[in-house]
Formats: sequence, C-alpha cells, structure tokens
Amino acid sequence: MSKLEQFKKQQALRTQLANRPLIHAAAAPEDVAALLAAEGNASRFASLDYHASLSISIKAAPDEARLLLEQLEQQFDSARVDALLTKAQRDIVGAIAGPLGLGKVLSVYDKQGGNVTTIHNARQGIYASTDDEYNRKDYTHTKNSQEKQFAGKSKQSVGATFTKDQLGKDENQPDTYNKLVDGYTGETVLGSETSPDHIVPLHTYHKDGGFMQSKTRRADFATDTENLISTRRSINQSMSDGEKQEWAKRKANGRDETNEKHYGIQEDSLKKAVERGEATAEKHQPTTGEKAAFYTTHAAQTGVTEGLKMGAQQAFGMLMVELFSSALDEIKDLYRNGRQSETLFAELGERLKRVGATVSAKWEQMLDSFSGGFVSGFVSNAVTVLINLFVTTGKRAVRMIREGIFSLLKALKTFLFPPKELSFAQAAHEALKLLAAGGVVVGGVALEEAVEKLILSVPLFAPIAGMLTAILVGAATALSMTFVCYLLDKLDLFGAIRAERDKQIIGELDTRISAQRAVSMSVIDELDNYLLV
Repeated sequence: MSKLEQFKKQQALRTQLANRPLIHAAAAPEDVAALLAAEGNASRFASLDYHASLSISIKAAPDEARLLLEQLEQQFDSARVDALLTKAQRDIVGAIAGPLGLGKVLSVYDKQGGNVTTIHNARQGIYASTDDEYNRKDYTHTKNSQEKQFAGKSKQSVGATFTKDQLGKDENQPDTYNKLVDGYTGETVLGSETSPDHIVPLHTYHKDGGFMQSKTRRADFATDTENLISTRRSINQSMSDGEKQEWAKRKANGRDETNEKHYGIQEDSLKKAVERGEATAEKHQPTTGEKAAFYTTHAAQTGVTEGLKMGAQQAFGMLMVELFSSALDEIKDLYRNGRQSETLFAELGERLKRVGATVSAKWEQMLDSFSGGFVSGFVSNAVTVLINLFVTTGKRAVRMIREGIFSLLKALKTFLFPPKELSFAQAAHEALKLLAAGGVVVGGVALEEAVEKLILSVPLFAPIAGMLTAILVGAATALSMTFVCYLLDKLDLFGAIRAERDKQIIGELDTRISAQRAVSMSVIDELDNYLLV
C-alpha cells in the first residue's frame, strides 16, 4: 500500500469515526462491583469531559516541528564534525607517511630541471643525465658518417687536412709558402702558428640541441668545413667556447682595449664568418620533428619511473594509514572493553591478526592508490618537461608539481567521473576540497625546507631532523587540510552540504513517519473490531 493510499484510508476512517460511538469488551463483574463500592470523587468527576478526552488534535505544531528540525540539523553537523576529525587523524598519518615521508625519501632522486634535458636547461648548463652532458671528444674524436674525424689521427684528421689545404704550396713565393690567411684578421701567417677554429663553438651547438643527437651526428657537425676557419692559435685559445661577437667586445687580462682591437680582428670578416657558421649549425641541428621525438621518448621513459615512484608513495601512504588506524582502534577497544584473552601475548597476537585482516582487506584500494599515483607521476613528469622548455624548475619545484598534479587528477576524476551516489553539486564540492587539500600539501612541501633548516640549527635535534620535520610538517599539513575542508563546507559554494543535510533530515523524518504509520496501522486494525456496524 502506498503512502497516499494509507493516508486516504486514515482520512476515511477518521470521518467514519467522527459520529460513531466506540464499543469495548465488557468489564469483569467483580471489577464493576469494586468500582461501585468505592467512594466517588465528585470534583474529579466534574472536571472530566469524556467525549473531549477521546478527541485527538491534528492541528499543526510549528514550534515543535521547528525544534525537531533544529535537533536533526545539529545531529547532522555533529556527525560531519566527527567524520572530519576522524579523517584528520588519518590525514596526519597519511601526510607523514606519504608526501612528507616516503615522498621526501624519493625526492632525493629529483633533479633540477626535471628528468629530461631541454634546450632551455642545457643553455643554463643543466643536464638530466651524464650522457647528455657536453664532452668535446664526442665531437672531435668520434668518426662521422663518412668514417672521418676532426682530430686524433694526426695528418689524416679533418682538422689537419683543412689547414694543409689552405697553405701556400709554391716554394718560390716565400711570402705565401706554408702560410695561410687568418680568417678573422686577414693577415698572412705561418700555418704552424694557426689552428682550425669552429666558428659556432661545439659547446654552443651541443647546448642548442646537439645533446639530442648521436655521436656520429655530432661528429658530422664537428667535421663540416663550412663551420671551420683558420686563425692564429692565440686567438683560438682566447675565444675558447665563447660567442665570437661577445668575445670581440670583451676586455680580457686586465687590458683597457677590447679583444677585437688587441688581436686586430676585422669586424666585417668576423661577422661574415659568424653568419656562415650559424647557417651551417642550423643545417645540422635536430629538426622540430626530431626534437619532439626526443622529448616524447625520454618523457615516456622517465615517466614510467616517476609513475612507479608516485604509485609506491601513494600505496605505502595508504598502507600506513590503514595500519595505524586499525592499531588505534584496537587500542581503544582494549581500553574500553578490557582484555579478551588469558595472556598478554595471546591478546596481542589476536589483535595483530585483526589488524592484519583489516589492512589486507584494503588491497583493492591500495591497488587503486598505486594506479592513481602512477598516472599522476607519469603526467607530472610530462608537465615538468613542458615547463622546462621555457623555465628551469628546481628540485623542490619538481616535487611540488608532482604533488599538485596528483591532487588535480584526483579532483578531475571526482568531478568528471563521480560515484553514482553523488550529485553534480556534491561532486564539484568534493573536487574543490581535493584541489584545496592539494594546495595545502604543495605548501607543506615548500615549508618543509625552512622547518628542516630551523630544526638543524638546534644541535640536540639535528640527528633526527628529517624524521622530526616529516612529523611536524605532516601534522601541520593535515590539520590545515582539515581546517580548509571545514571552511569550504561552511561556505558551501555549490549548495552540496545543504542538499546533503536536507536529504538526511528528510530521510530521518521518513523513518520516523514510517514508524508512526506502522503504529497507526496496527491501531486501525484493532479499531475495526470495536466499530458498531
């Protein structure tokens, strides 16, 4: 029977009973005799209104209804605060074990500039691996694609033949014999006093993308004669790996005159040589497609490692949360209900078994945490690579990006793929709380360094500075997360808390109404036996 049908039946019964007397089972004769023999109370009888006593008021009672609603709201708020405090306890353990515990241990492997070398970082002298670092011999002592190399084979090297080809061959012309024209000064000098100079320095080429190429490709550039020019050895050594035009304007060794004036450099010759060298370097540098392939491949390779690190951090954090929470529950139970086994060891063993069973039952959630951490680690690595294309990130910034991306992905997952029981407003509210909590964690990571330095300044705490920092910052971070979530619940920007409160109150009222209706229906069934037909 539906609620509407039940209500109609009650209304019909009320109308039916309005003008009909009720009959009752006849009283026992001995009870009647005892009542008649008793002395009556005239004033009491006069105060009674028999017919009125049978009437039940069905008028609304706004004050009582308002009081009931206030009580139900207080119950709802109290339950949310209790849940928030319980969550804070778990968050403290999670923060200590997760981003500020194992996360700090794993951060030892974080690198300035991230895990993939970018051109921007290479120009700052920052490389993600030793394989990417500049090694001059990779250019000068490695064979190119034609099995030639710039140096290391005496007269057969490209550098030697380049100089030899420019020397004057006619012994009858002493002004040019075994001499060549200096490409920067225009002077004719002895070949033995010169050396071939790479117009675009090999180090510069390496920073501009050479680190992406194989050693053979690097040797191809080093042996390209279009980027070579002969000059006096003193000039070549002074230039070193510096930019040519910057070197020309610089004053060195305490001199008052520039290198250009001191060495007699012809500005026009230098400019033309630089233009030729830059054109040659551009021809050899990796193409846009090759750069994209390098970044993508290395981001994917290092992303797997980062994903495993982040996945392990999240799974370990959840394991610690469940372990400590279950242990605390057992301690509370022992305090409240006392020991259940005869010996202490038996009691300890039984409770440890229960803790183990509780933790092992969470394996699916731990696996989910690992997978979520893996995805966020992979994505954060890719984001770090993109950022380092333009700006160099510090080691701590890499860690902050990783934690921020994890919170962002959790928020997006909650918002875009919410559980079935959550409405759109509730999903948006929970996603906002996850973002805010992520911001607090990132702030905790940033604060960690300052706190650790402060603790290290106290000699007594220096040996345990790392552990103490994790505990203090972890607790502060978790409490801050709780406070931020509480504020967001109070603000209720999407009306999610109000909707949840209304839903719970309506559910409680429905439960009470159902209970009262069950009582009413039983009374109605009994009244059918007393109605006069």
